[in-house]
Amino acid sequence: MTRHGWTLAGIGAAFVLAGATWAWAQSPAQMVDQRQEIMKALFPQYYRDIAAVVRGQSTDLANVATKASAASAELKKSATLFPAGTGRDAVPKSRAKPEIWTQRAEFEAALTQLIAATDAVGEAAKSNNLDGVKAGWLKVAEACGGCHGGPPKSGGKFRFEEQ
Repeated sequence: MTRHGWTLAGIGAAFVLAGATWAWAQSPAQMVDQRQEIMKALFPQYYRDIAAVVRGQSTDLANVATKASAASAELKKSATLFPAGTGRDAVPKSRAKPEIWTQRAEFEAALTQLIAATDAVGEAAKSNNLDGVKAGWLKVAEACGGCHGGPPKSGGKFRFEEQ
């Protein structure tokens, strides 16, 4: 297995182990609330500043590195908040589709891809590589769309449409 493959396998194992720990510490409703808060905060608290650099509205690559690192940490935390029993059947306000659990490997791969893309943006920013930030940002957007399928109110492969 390549080094990258071992890294992805390690992240996946961490998701499973951390998810089991969270499942014992929080109720399903608390986990849904927390993962929704994380997802709602991603753009306004982290990705907006990255997008501003990509659009030429800012040149603050140091801030991009900081925001990408913080976003990645939040995404890793969110990965622990999807144990079985936290779907719409248990918590009606959840927008998580059953496919998260029936296609678990695909869901974890999609989340791992988003984390890796976010990390790549941060690394490019640390290297003062604006072109790398822009290229990485496209991968972040693609990874977001892989689960959500569109704007915040839309549905997608792993998320019900907002009602």
